[in-house]
Amino acid sequence: MPVADLGPLVDGGSVAFSLVKVGGNGVVAARIALQQLEWIPGRALRFSASSGLLIVAPAEKPTTAFVPQTLNLTLPARLRARCRIRTGDQVLLASVLDHDLLVIYPLHVLHTMLAAYHDRLAATSEDLGR
Repeated sequence: MPVADLGPLVDGGSVAFSLVKVGGNGVVAARIALQQLEWIPGRALRFSASSGLLIVAPAEKPTTAFVPQTLNLTLPARLRARCRIRTGDQVLLASVLDHDLLVIYPLHVLHTMLAAYHDRLAATSEDLGR
C-alpha cells in the first residue's frame, strides 16, 4: 500500500490533531477539529479518499454532506470501506488550517507511516555509530 506523503501540505502550516473513536454508522466526534477549522453548521462538504486517508474539504456547490449542528461527522460508508475504517476504530483527525482541510488518518496508515519513520531513524543511528 502506498504511504501518504503530506510533506508539502503541512510544511510551515498549522495542523491541529485529535484522536477519536468511530461510532455506529461511521459517526466521529469532530467538534474540536471543526471548530479549529472554523467550519460552522450547514457548511457544505465533500469527502474523498487518497492513499488510505479520508479527506474532507468545503464544497463549492451545495451537496448532501454538510456540517451538522452536533458537529459530529458521518463518514460515508463507501469511503470508510475504501480506507479500511470500521466501527470502534480510532482515527486521527488532522485539521490542516492553512489548507482548510480535515484529514482523517486510520490507525493502520499511521502504523505504516511510523514504522517507516522508525526504520529510517534506526538506519540513521546505525550510520552515526560507525
